[in-house]
Amino acid sequence: MSLSRGASEPKDRRGCPQRQSSTERPSGGCSDGGWGGSAFKMTAKCSAEVLPAVPKRKKAVMCLMEKIRVLDKLRSGMSCSAVGREFNVNESTIRYIKKKEKEIRRSVREAAPESAKVTSIVREEAMEKMEKRLNLWIHEMTTDKKGVVDSIVVRLKAKEIYGHVTQGQKNVKPFSASAGWLARFKRRYGVKNIKLAGEASSADQEAAQEFKKHLLSVIEEKGYVEEQVFTADETGLFYKDVGKRTYITQMASQAPGFKSSQDYATLLLCANAKGDFKCKPLMVYRAQNPQAVTGKSVNHMPVHWRWNKKAWMTSDWFHNCFIPEVECYLQGRNLAFKVLLILDDAPVHCCEELRNAHPNVEVLFMPPNTTSLIQPLDQGIIKAFKAHYTRELYSKALEALKANKETTMMDYWKSVTIRNVIDYVGTAWDSIKQATINNCWKSVWPDCVENFEGFESVTESIKNSVKNIMHIARQISGEGFDDMKEDDVEEILAEKAVEPTNEDLDEMAKHGTGVSNDEDSDESQTKTSRIVPLTVAKISEWNSALEKIFNDMEECDPMLDRSLKFKHLTSTAFAPYAEMLKDLRQKAKQTRLTQFFEPVWEGKLPVPSTSQESQTPKVELPDVNMPPSSSSAE
Repeated sequence: MSLSRGASEPKDRRGCPQRQSSTERPSGGCSDGGWGGSAFKMTAKCSAEVLPAVPKRKKAVMCLMEKIRVLDKLRSGMSCSAVGREFNVNESTIRYIKKKEKEIRRSVREAAPESAKVTSIVREEAMEKMEKRLNLWIHEMTTDKKGVVDSIVVRLKAKEIYGHVTQGQKNVKPFSASAGWLARFKRRYGVKNIKLAGEASSADQEAAQEFKKHLLSVIEEKGYVEEQVFTADETGLFYKDVGKRTYITQMASQAPGFKSSQDYATLLLCANAKGDFKCKPLMVYRAQNPQAVTGKSVNHMPVHWRWNKKAWMTSDWFHNCFIPEVECYLQGRNLAFKVLLILDDAPVHCCEELRNAHPNVEVLFMPPNTTSLIQPLDQGIIKAFKAHYTRELYSKALEALKANKETTMMDYWKSVTIRNVIDYVGTAWDSIKQATINNCWKSVWPDCVENFEGFESVTESIKNSVKNIMHIARQISGEGFDDMKEDDVEEILAEKAVEPTNEDLDEMAKHGTGVSNDEDSDESQTKTSRIVPLTVAKISEWNSALEKIFNDMEECDPMLDRSLKFKHLTSTAFAPYAEMLKDLRQKAKQTRLTQFFEPVWEGKLPVPSTSQESQTPKVELPDVNMPPSSSSAE
């Protein structure tokens, strides 16, 4: 019987082809050739399937830092085979890495961060430089805003940076910033805050609703009340921004060396759902000891003062600011010290560190890209705060112009220091009403919202503040002030980040951190400045000046009740200094402890001096040259 390859093959009960006998094999030369050899191989394959499968070795792709370790081992004198055994890779892989040593070391020096996932393909230097700077740019544009950047904007920025890093080079390869490149770039750097143009936000809406359900279940299960539930959020403040259309901004931007980031600070605002308690704002400035606050105690400011060269948010706020303030507040309300804190997932919050940072504080983190939907502070509180701040800035400018006719708006704008900003921030935060804060929680906790009598909605409050700012701007007058519109004010109040220039990105890529500011050397001091304490003489001088003012007003003002009211209010405000003056004078009269250990003669104790100038008692010493009497000698 002769069989061909296309004929049906007899199979056993397992479905494998049966092995033919020698009489059924086709005639021919070699016994293992032709169809018979194939049948034998197929049978062997089927037999092998019943045996335990040998695990297939997974292909491992080494990252750049692992390759650097391999190269360092080779430089130390180890052989390729020994290094291969240590890293569990073939010797040929080690030899290939050694061959590409120059390119690999250049990639680590110029390209991705150590944690970036990379392939074994060494890419062009210009592309690596561009991508590193682009990653830094995205981080700068999204860290403070906690938002996303559009994919089209990212691709345009990539082409711009590529042109910058290849400037002056010859034979530059064209770069189109395609959608495929963008997808690979996001994988390499782990970038998640880039959205495709027109991408629907349904996923964010769903995540927000899921978090809302989870939050309500936690509140009900743990029994939290409105006073115990807090939220915090950071925002950037361009504290000298008076509108981009004003002549102040136009002239300032044309000045050599001008950077908007010089007038920038980061703020962290925090409040509870009840709205009756607001934590002191945290301000992060770019200089440690600016000249304007030299000699001032950082513990006695309207804000918690921190510094960072790039005005980035710090993570010590939780332990050193939030916990002490909230614990004191809850004790005053006779409530248990158990707190639920809601934060976004920004890197500055150190999510893993804060989850179990305090036994009495539970921290919940909102899903990415949902803060604009469910973060109470983003529902109008931050915008209302900035509206109050801008109104305060404009009001002080108008007061300065009215007080001195020779003063210009540019003079006032230049005179604003971080010390003024601290004052304006404290005033603006105090202006936020309880009803405003409580009403903004309706997006995530509707049941906690109360009905306040005569309540003005957040939107109405912001609109009134915008109108006030426009009214003050027209009184200031000048280009950009006379015709200020609502859109101009809205642009001031909008969330915006400091966009670094290409030169800034070069500096950041070189140092690996923030851009250094030239002004730091002028405004900052290498050492913390010494705080000069108040003295009796200085407070007494203030007290005497006030007494003189009171007397003059009582004599010159025909309305006695008005001058007396001023005297009463001023004396009440001066009370802390009057108490301090009393304490300092009391301490000056006290006897020093060392005076009681002075030598005492003729059985008399030293009497403390009542004079402030001299507190050492006068003691008459015996005449040591007097010869002893005969009676005493006996």
